[in-house]
Amino acid sequence: MRLSRIDAPPALVDRVDEMALLLERAGRAVQTGEGTVIVLRGEAGVGKSTLLATFGERAIEHHAGTSLLAGYGQAMLNSLASDSFQPVRECLRSLTASAQRSGSRSALERVVSSFGTHAPDWIESVPVVGQLLAAGVRTGQTFVESGRGTVEVDSRLDQLVRLIEDLVSEHPLLMVLDDLHWADTATIDLLTTIALRVDGPLVLVLAYRPDQLQSVEQTHPLQRAVFRLCRYRPESTVIDLPRLTRGDTEVLVRQAADGRSMAPHVVSRIVRLSAGNPLFAESLVRVGDHGDGSAPVQIIAVLEERLSYLSGEDQRLLETAALIGYSFEVEYLSRLVRQDIDDVYERLDVLYSQHGLVRPAEPRGDYDRYVIHHPLFAQILRERGTANPPRWRRQHVRFLEILEAESDWDDEMAVRAAAAAVAARNRTRAGELALAAARRQFTLGAVSKARDLARIAVEQTPSFPAYALLAECLSAEGDHVGGTNACAAALACAGEEPVAPALEAHVRLLWARNLRMTCQWEDTSRVLNDIVAAHSDSGQLLAETLMLQAEVALCGPIQDAVGCIALCDRVAAMTTDAEVRSRALGHRGLAHLAANQPADAERLLTRAIDTARSTGHPYAEYEALHWLSKKTMACLELERSWELLEELARMSQNSGVASENPPHLRDSSRVLGLQRRYPEAAEAFARYLDISLPTAFGRVATTLACQIRELEDIHGRAAGERFLAELRGVCREELLAADRCARLADHLWALSHRPPGWDAVSFAVAHLGVAAADAEAADAIFRFDVPSLAHLRAALRGTGGGA
Repeated sequence: MRLSRIDAPPALVDRVDEMALLLERAGRAVQTGEGTVIVLRGEAGVGKSTLLATFGERAIEHHAGTSLLAGYGQAMLNSLASDSFQPVRECLRSLTASAQRSGSRSALERVVSSFGTHAPDWIESVPVVGQLLAAGVRTGQTFVESGRGTVEVDSRLDQLVRLIEDLVSEHPLLMVLDDLHWADTATIDLLTTIALRVDGPLVLVLAYRPDQLQSVEQTHPLQRAVFRLCRYRPESTVIDLPRLTRGDTEVLVRQAADGRSMAPHVVSRIVRLSAGNPLFAESLVRVGDHGDGSAPVQIIAVLEERLSYLSGEDQRLLETAALIGYSFEVEYLSRLVRQDIDDVYERLDVLYSQHGLVRPAEPRGDYDRYVIHHPLFAQILRERGTANPPRWRRQHVRFLEILEAESDWDDEMAVRAAAAAVAARNRTRAGELALAAARRQFTLGAVSKARDLARIAVEQTPSFPAYALLAECLSAEGDHVGGTNACAAALACAGEEPVAPALEAHVRLLWARNLRMTCQWEDTSRVLNDIVAAHSDSGQLLAETLMLQAEVALCGPIQDAVGCIALCDRVAAMTTDAEVRSRALGHRGLAHLAANQPADAERLLTRAIDTARSTGHPYAEYEALHWLSKKTMACLELERSWELLEELARMSQNSGVASENPPHLRDSSRVLGLQRRYPEAAEAFARYLDISLPTAFGRVATTLACQIRELEDIHGRAAGERFLAELRGVCREELLAADRCARLADHLWALSHRPPGWDAVSFAVAHLGVAAADAEAADAIFRFDVPSLAHLRAALRGTGGGA
């Protein structure tokens, strides 16, 4: 019995050690009922998919008596032809197919029932489930309205977690997710949540290419996810799949020759040129002695060479298939190439059986689908297609016509239609479709995908709605500079097109929030004053505006704690919105902390948490708990601080709140250092640097200086030296991308030469290259806007109130 969507080529060299480890971890999970996470890493073509195919087959054979269900999903190239959660949906379809192939009627009925009860919003992802439940029942909403569902429809994330929890209560599950280097943030966060929350015999295998995770701008979210899994699931297994030895490569070459005679010098040349990469070796075997003797230097060249042995007709067929996507519907392909569909099936069978360039995929509803040999191969084919711009554009025009003739688009189709309109150069339609798809992805929580689509909408048809949504996405990601610019662009459009006053005011408020986050205090106050003047009778909008004015009073360059308290009281009295009331209570509590009144701060911050919990909104509770953690750190209640930070981390992992730029990570390093847990503090700081945007590097450097200065003040200079030494170790262990590691190393060198009695802010400006405004802002955050932490802590020690 095979895992759907994984087809091992005949040229298979067993990875004995890796296979034994995979089977042992899966067997332990099945026997003990405790889940396990396996991370498989390796370069392109090194044999990850082949290993996983064989592992899936053997796992099913070894545990046939346990009714093990197995699923496989593969992430697509992260372009507009892909969509969020695609590999998860594919895995669910494969898992359901596994239940069908098991021959157990009860197993299939169990899976279908579990979808209906726990994951109605995922039913449309698995057509066979929808068909078995009832015709027309395709989404959570329609399922509930049909009267077949009795539970409330939770978030898609919670639904999927409950589905898997329900399935593992009766069957062991094997879920294999491949090529995750192409997955977006939402998909990675979803898989991380499953790994951390599901208890039971779940074997979760995550495979990716580590070389695809490097980025100058910021670390790939998958790298952070693996870091998190290894920390919170220490039993997780990380397997680095090396290249083949020369001996194994030679065995592979002779297997791939499939009985054909190959001269020793040809075998030797392939072994040498492939350098242990199985895909390179297999491709070179196909080329044999027909090439010009020069070796391809990368996989792209090998795949181009494989294409050259196809007829021109088959090459154009594949180029058109790649236009549709990495996975493509046969019906669409037939209509685009204007060939009889049976003839297209015949050509695809030849490309599958004789050339291995496509393979059958799980159908999408009534549409049969194939998948291209490799995402890089699909990319090459698309690049070849773009070499003939008139033909490529016309093909996209026809593809868009095909898509728009259909009704009832799912999320994947909406994204594909936007991509087709862009390539068809239909700017008006491209803008409309990209904006609609962006809104849907933002609603689903796929912020990075929504951001990319919103940018497409802005490029194609600049408008107030497009810029406004882009601003929302950038702000949610913590890119407040980008959010500021997008808000300004949206407001410029508002002067040229009709915009509802409430929508314009909402964008102005978002603009002010981004200006506040980038410490542009004068502009922030000006925008807020304009909103108050124009909307003095708008209850909720006015409350949120006054709340932001209170934040400026507390955190701005001239602290006005009394003014902040007065504004917070006014907001609390005028709004019924529990989330805004929680913020008002929280900031009033912080204002009392700044005024050296920790008892009053504690009382108000506790009320803020209770109010936030009444909203049922995860971020509101996260924010309120974060404010209380600030108070405990200011008062050196370190054990309590750590408990709160751990709770914040759990909330972030379970619900995804603050996952892009979590403040608890920055604070964790500080508390760990104050507890003299220096290795853990250094590791946490590295993670904080890892997730920080380049625009925040100055604040990160200042935070480091402030943290070392605080350690010296409380534990002596030796404590600062110990923390610096652990951070140097982080640089040697290569936990960070090369550019960030080099930046940290430079800062550590400068800090190792700090003079006695040094000031952290002045040092950051003079020696770490930080702009004065950024240094002052980071210092204010570090002090929790308390003018003198030393004074507060001395007073607490005098009354026995501080740790």
